[in-house]
Amino acid sequence: AREDGSSRFHKDHRWGFFPSASVGWVISNEKFMQNITPINYLKFRASIGTLGNERIGNYPYQTYISFNNAIMYDSAGSTPQSSMSAAQQDYAYENIHWEKTQSWDIGVDAAFFNNRLDFSADYYYKKTTDMLLSVAIPSFTGYSAPDRNVGKMHTRGWEVKLGWSDRIGDVTYAVSFNISDYKSIIDNLNGRQQFNSDGTIITEGAEYNSWYGYKTAGLFQTAEEVSESALLSASTKPGDVKYVDVSGPDGTPDGIINETYDRVVLGSSLPHYLYGGSISLGWKGLSFSLLFNGVGKQLSRLTESMIRPMQGQWLPAPSVLLNDNGSRNYWSVYNTAEQNAAASYPRLSHQGGEYNNYKMSDYWLKSSAYMRIKNINVGYTVPKKIVSKVGIKGLRVYVNIDDPYCFDSYLSGWDPEAGASTYITRTYTFGVDIKF
Repeated sequence: AREDGSSRFHKDHRWGFFPSASVGWVISNEKFMQNITPINYLKFRASIGTLGNERIGNYPYQTYISFNNAIMYDSAGSTPQSSMSAAQQDYAYENIHWEKTQSWDIGVDAAFFNNRLDFSADYYYKKTTDMLLSVAIPSFTGYSAPDRNVGKMHTRGWEVKLGWSDRIGDVTYAVSFNISDYKSIIDNLNGRQQFNSDGTIITEGAEYNSWYGYKTAGLFQTAEEVSESALLSASTKPGDVKYVDVSGPDGTPDGIINETYDRVVLGSSLPHYLYGGSISLGWKGLSFSLLFNGVGKQLSRLTESMIRPMQGQWLPAPSVLLNDNGSRNYWSVYNTAEQNAAASYPRLSHQGGEYNNYKMSDYWLKSSAYMRIKNINVGYTVPKKIVSKVGIKGLRVYVNIDDPYCFDSYLSGWDPEAGASTYITRTYTFGVDIKF
């Protein structure tokens, strides 16, 4: 058990008590297991514990006064005088306290066949209470959204690890694989919602940080189709994204695209089925190893820098707007009807023009599942009987490649793991290890 204190909370709520306990049973040590030769090790375990979170800004229970620069004014024709104003800058909340997460975990560890096969599995459940979230308050107060303890969330997850190692003559080899997944669902926010700037939402009944926006039905192809459809913008034209009229004030479609009634949860923004593994081989002095990892399921948002033409004024349009053969991959009046029906992107629009096409919607959500080869290493250790003749105790030469390749169906030219922020570079290293 532990008791932690944080200066981010008021003195009356500064301390939190976080107990934990675990139990395990190595069943393979029991007498009745001794004659089961394939099983070398078998352990069952369980644990329960509580953790605290205080990752918020400093001193949310205190407010401060900000003074503006002095200004001069004429006081009824007399000598000019200066005046300085002051205002409260934030909303203080003294009752804010630790967010707590209670975790339950059960697992098994095992080894079989003379320890050549190893296996472990875990299943866990977490319950988070008093979540620390920003709570919207009326804008007329002049304050930004303060942090409050307002939410409850539960998480279910699992993890499996499997490995095999053996020798066949002079060849040694080993393979390993692991995979895990989890899902966090918001149980209660006291009727509130938190809209995030990246297009996600924290809302009751949905996965934590779910994508939130409009559903779409392709692109408008004709002016008649535009005139017969519910629109988000009066400037909508053929070639624009077609949004779905989901609902209205009475719960049924009302012929109007409105952010209050037509935006819905579009799916999880978090990665699922995270996996990784390794392969290693050895034969006499030669060695080979490979590491890989990946994500089995994830939806990522294509940002405007990836797909919007003329976003940078005089910068060239993104290359994804053209097909491999150089033809247009966007809707255009210069295309045939068949080409426009197959176009992946809406009509071109200049920076500062209408923003109908680039609202947060499922049109710009794309699978960012991938498998990445993280590292390849090939080496050779020169036999000692050879290097000892020149006074060297050991000599190994190797080639190492970091991030050589990524298998994915993401946007061409962009990395599904890095997103729009940066690129993951491929690195080659040639080396020699010498021991004297």
